Parts: sequence; C-alpha cells; structure tokens
Amino acid sequence: MGDTIPFPVKIRGAGDPSSGEVPLLAVPRIARICALGLGLDELLGEVCREIQALCGAEGCYLVSCREEPARVEIWHGSLPGEWPDLRDAYRSQGPLERTLERLRSEVVLKIDDLDHLPPDDPIRTLYGSRPVRSTLLFPLRFATRLLGLLSLHRYSAPGAWREGDVRVVAEVVSPILSAALERRRMEEHLRESEARYRYLSDNALDFISLHDPAGKVLYASPAARRMLGYRPEEMMGVPAESFLHPDDREKFREGNRCLTRGDRTAAMLQYRLRRKDGGYTDVETVSSPVLDERGGVRQVLRVTRDLTERKKMESLLFESRKLETIGLLASGVAHEFNNLLVGITGAVEMLSLQLAGNEEAGKFLAMIGRNGARAVELTRQLLAYARQGKYSPRIVSLNQAVLEDVPVLKAALPASVEFRLDLAEGIPPVLADITQLKQVVMSLCLNAGEAMPGGGVLTVRTGKRESLPDSIEGAPADGEGAAAGNARSGRPLSGPCPVLEVSDTGSGMDEKTLARIFEPFFTTKFIGRGMGLAAVRGIVDSHDGAILVRSEPGKGTTFLVGFPAASGAPAEGECAEAPSRSGAETILVADDEDDVREVVGAMLRSFGYRVLEARDGVDALELFRERFREIDLVLLDLMMPRMTGDRVFAEMRRISPGVRGLLASGYDESGRIREIVAEGFGGFLQKPFRRSELGRKVEEILGHPGPDEGPANNG
Repeated sequence: MGDTIPFPVKIRGAGDPSSGEVPLLAVPRIARICALGLGLDELLGEVCREIQALCGAEGCYLVSCREEPARVEIWHGSLPGEWPDLRDAYRSQGPLERTLERLRSEVVLKIDDLDHLPPDDPIRTLYGSRPVRSTLLFPLRFATRLLGLLSLHRYSAPGAWREGDVRVVAEVVSPILSAALERRRMEEHLRESEARYRYLSDNALDFISLHDPAGKVLYASPAARRMLGYRPEEMMGVPAESFLHPDDREKFREGNRCLTRGDRTAAMLQYRLRRKDGGYTDVETVSSPVLDERGGVRQVLRVTRDLTERKKMESLLFESRKLETIGLLASGVAHEFNNLLVGITGAVEMLSLQLAGNEEAGKFLAMIGRNGARAVELTRQLLAYARQGKYSPRIVSLNQAVLEDVPVLKAALPASVEFRLDLAEGIPPVLADITQLKQVVMSLCLNAGEAMPGGGVLTVRTGKRESLPDSIEGAPADGEGAAAGNARSGRPLSGPCPVLEVSDTGSGMDEKTLARIFEPFFTTKFIGRGMGLAAVRGIVDSHDGAILVRSEPGKGTTFLVGFPAASGAPAEGECAEAPSRSGAETILVADDEDDVREVVGAMLRSFGYRVLEARDGVDALELFRERFREIDLVLLDLMMPRMTGDRVFAEMRRISPGVRGLLASGYDESGRIREIVAEGFGGFLQKPFRRSELGRKVEEILGHPGPDEGPANNG
C-alpha cells in the first residue's frame, strides 16, 4: 500500500536540508501563470506542466469528476500518448471510483513502488497497462466536496518523492487547481442557468422585460413582436411610459414608485400598451423588484400578459349570463301569461258555444279570440327565446310547415310584396315541433315583409344540402357583393340536411346591424318587440340547427336555416276537430289558478265528463287518497305551490299504480317535460290549449290502459 501524508502541512524554509530550494521557487511561477488570465484548459495544462517539472515527475494528469451525471474530464501535462483512458475506469465500483473513495479519507497517497501493491488494488489497475512505477495522488477539494484528483507519476524506476514537493503541491497547487475547477463548475452552472432562462424567455407566450428603477427598458423578450409588433431592440433603451396609453401612465408611475421606495412584493396592474400599428392592447403586468446586495432595487422585472382573449371570453361570459337572465325572465313571464291566456281563450270558447246563435256577441268574441291568439304567439316567442318550447317533437316535413302557413302569410304581408314559393321534393324530414317550425317560417317572412315597405319580392324555398357552410355565397343579389356581410348562429351541420331559405329584396342590413340581429329586444323598427329573430334563434338552437344570414344594404337579405335530417316518414297531420266521443268518466283537475281550474273544468263538463277540482298539489293528493277508486284521470299543472305536479303524480301512483295522468304547463324551466312524461304520464298539454286539444288528449289517454294495468277499467 502507499504512505498517507497528513494534511495540511506547513512549508519549510529554503534552508531545510530535506526540501531544497526548488519547491519554493515554483510558487511564484505558478502564481504568475494564474495571473495571466488564461482560459481554464490552458491554465490547468500550464500548472500541470509546472508541477511535473517541479517534482521531477514523468507524467502528470488531472481528473475532474462529477457524481450527477457521472462524467470525467482530463487535463494533463504529459504527452498525449500518456493519457490513461479513465472514462471506462469511472463506472460503478471501477478503479477510479474506488480510488476517489480512499482519497476522501486519506487526503494524500504516496506510493513509491506500485509493484508492491496487490494485483487487484484500484490504484494499480487505475493505470491499466501503462508502466507506472510510483505515484502521488492528491485530492482536489472545494469546501467539503471532492472535485477530482491530481496524479504525478514516474515510469522508469521506483523511487521516493521529496517531502517538500508533496507539501508544495498539497498546500499551494491543490488549492489553486481546486479553485479553478470550482470556478469552471460555477461558470458552467451559470451558463446553463442563463441558457435555460434565455430559452424560457425567448419561448414564453408572455412578454418579459427588465427595467431600470426609472422605468427604462433594459431587456425585451421576443414576445414583444408577437404582442405589440416591435422588435425587442426597438424597445430597449426607451422609457416604458412611452408605450403606455396616456390615461394609464400615472397608474404605471405610482406602481413603479411603490416598488422602488420599499414595497418588495410583486405588483399586478392592468393597462393598455401601444402597438406598433398605433392601436392598443389590454395587458396585465406583474412587476417584481430585483434587489442588490444591500437590499436596494437594482432593476424591475415585468411579466406582461395579453388580455385580449381573456377580455373576449369575459365578454362572451357576460353576454351568456345576460342572455340566461333574460331567458329566465322571459320564461317566467311566458308562464304567467299562459296561465292568464288559458282563462281568456277558454272562456271565449265556452261563451262561443253558449252564444252560438248571437251574431253580435260572436263578432266581439271573435275579436277577443284573435287578440288572444296574438298574445299566445307572443308567449311562444318568449318561450322560444328561452329555449323552453320544444314540447312535442315528431318527424315532420319542412314543406308541410311552410304550406300550412301560406294562407296566413299571404294575408299578413302587405299587398305590395310579391310572395314566391319554391318547395323542393324529396328533402329529408326533421325531428321537430311543427308549431315551432311554423313560427320560424312566420317570423322570418314577417321580418322580410317589414324590410320592404315600398314593395318587393319575398321568396321562400326549401331544399337539402350536404353541409351548411359558414356563409351564403352569391345572395341576396346578383351584384358583386363587396359590401355584403354574413352572420351565423348554431352548430355545424354535415350530411344531407333539410334547409329553409327566406330571401327578400328589401333594405338590407349593414355589418353592425347584422352582428346584433339575434339579440333579444334589439330592433331597427320604430315599433316592435325585438323578439322575433331572438325567438327564431332559440327555436333553431333547441332543434340542434343553424342559421346563416347574408345581407347587403339596399339589396336585401337572405336567411338560410338548416336542421339535422331525421330518419323515418313524417307523421300524418293531426285532426283539428273535436273528439268523436263524449265521456262519463271522472277527471280530477288540479291547478293553483282559479280561472284556469274553472275554465278547464267547464271544457271537460262540456264533453260529458264529471270533474273534481283541487286548488294545489296537496289538496289534489288528499282528494285522490279519499276517492281514487272513482277517479279515471288526473290533470295536473306542473308548477303548483306546496307540491309540484310530478311529485303529486308520483304519490298518486303509490296509492293506485294504474292511475292515468295528463300534465299541463306554461313552460318547462329545466327541460324536464319529456323525462317527467316518460315517468308514467299519458301526455302533455302546453298552455294555453284549445278545448278541442284538451278533448282529443283526454280521449286518447282514456282509450288506453294505465301505466300499470291491462285494459281500461273505469269503474
């Protein structure tokens, strides 16, 4: 084994007989080499050569090792052919690793003759096939970390190393080399850190900038060009204030003053930055102080985020909440109106029956009926806007919806408007509520007629398309269309889809108006509710369809409405006549509106039914519990105080599983109608309903078995 030399040691004076004067003479030479400002590689090479000459060594090399990741670097003062290949040696439990472990505790190893070492000794195997006879191994430490080792060796013959040489290397050279290696490690770490942060800065979506305490831009990241249009060098050296909107500069100054006079927390501000094109971008900036060693603000780091998309999303969210609020208001108003209209239209129908031979009374009753029908149309528009009107979807023909409204349309349009109809054959059917489809046709046609006060042509077409495009090309006029604008609402549609097209040759709309046409209460007419197109949008959206609009001022407007195609054949049209049979069954009517309850009861009695009445859900349940054996059908309002209609019916089914139910409501506030009806109700009636509708629905339900029974038993 080798001798262990204690460390540290004191260098003896030049007169020491065992040291000689040469070692001390080497100290100033090494100091001069260190003062030359050489690069690290060159410095280490010069120092190694000086040590080799100093100690009379025939070989010298320096090894720098890192634990994570495992890496070996070698500098040497010998000829290139003298390098040992230590990269293979530096592996788990390899000779270099084991030698380093010994140096952690033994400090300096002096081996005068390697032949005296065991064959498997790591120091002997460290040199491989090279004929090293004696060696000195010094640890290179910085603080408590082992950075590597320094090896001095001789090939020719074994021999003792002078103690003075060892001490000079241990006390002077090793600390110099250790400091140089640590400096290299720190420089590499700094370069890696700078490269990492430079990469982050160059690739960050946010704009990163560095400012002096006065606000001048010292550094600007490449995001400046994407966000503001400036090259980074165009911003550097310029006061940040010059890029701010004039109204935001004082806010920026105050924030800067807070940072520089002692507030050490990051500050967040929103303001507007001027783009190179002259416009302004809304931004949010987080400013953080960069402190010097005395705690003063040396620089200010700012990270700036473009708020354009966030502002847009906030605007959309606000608009969505606004529309949701208006929708809730609209549905609530429609519900109340529908309850009122049941009493009005129902009373008119009953009076018409009683005064059938009185022409004078009949004239006024018809007037009330017409105005009641207009009120019904208004509530349907409110429900359509609130997207709560899709009550009875079935497979229907788009052509049927148009044809059934043609007589009414022609009567409603001014005589100066020419009405043209072009219905295609073989178009796919749609799954829709026929009443609401008619409302779409009616609203679009009336809107087109109002756009042509001086007359014009209104064309209604149906057809099919393989997909619905983002815009309508070549409509409404044959001109160049350079000033034409487009609007769209609804989901994308693909595959063969039935379409309805309504075009006019009227006044048209500019892009500003087009952008708002589907807003509730927006109207360009002197009078009007502004709900027509908003209601159309609600109906189309509730049917998973889409609307495209193209308009050009002075040339007219085209609406293109598309729906998903349905499979199956359209259902036959419903008969509008009264039911063919009179009944003797008992029907329980529950509604919290007295007028509604009384009118509905009168309608049912006019068909011959016996009627029991309850003013709310709890009363209805108590009455049913007492007399359920004689009750053949319950007609329940959905929204009643104390207990809703669906809950009442569920309790009734516990009492009598075979009970038949008919649900009525002016609105469906959460889209639950179909689910509720599927839980056992025989059908649904949307308020306001006509006497004939009520009679047909009751006849239909009583003609079928109850949900949990066989053939009807009305006894």
